[in-house]
Amino acid sequence: MANVNRETLQGLPGVTPTFRAFVQAVRGYTRDLPELNRLVAGEESSDRQIAWSVLDALSDFNGTPHLTNYSLEELLQRSQHALLIRMTVISLLEQVGLLQTRNHINYSTGGINVGVNDKTPLIMEWLKYFKASTEQRKQQVKVAFNIEGILGPSNSGVFSEYWAVNVTYAQF
Repeated sequence: MANVNRETLQGLPGVTPTFRAFVQAVRGYTRDLPELNRLVAGEESSDRQIAWSVLDALSDFNGTPHLTNYSLEELLQRSQHALLIRMTVISLLEQVGLLQTRNHINYSTGGINVGVNDKTPLIMEWLKYFKASTEQRKQQVKVAFNIEGILGPSNSGVFSEYWAVNVTYAQF
């Protein structure tokens, strides 16, 4: 994978080495590499576009109730790499879909039909797929984080009276 050019992410808030590495992980996940893009000259999404999508994903995660303020590094430390990649891809697909729709043109001459930027229906299907699975997963993670916050750092919880009654049977 290509190294991230530091100037392309200059001026964006919260850009750390981990953030730069995550941008490249998203690029690898989407296979947006020059050698694999046969119809697009180079990369379809710039590092800056991916970075803004990462920030959008973080904003979406933190802005979904219950409201939180996790950084990229904190979510990665909590094993939410896959969720963040998928949330970032959703934002990227929205960007690409808008561009494809805006630049869509069909041309027909002499019985030959040519479509330019006519991938919007395909992109919308991928977007629907990613959103369905990701929104459910995001809600599950938010609930788990909320419960963890309620229980405290030890996550020991409080035993109910059923524990006191049933623990005696476990000894026999």
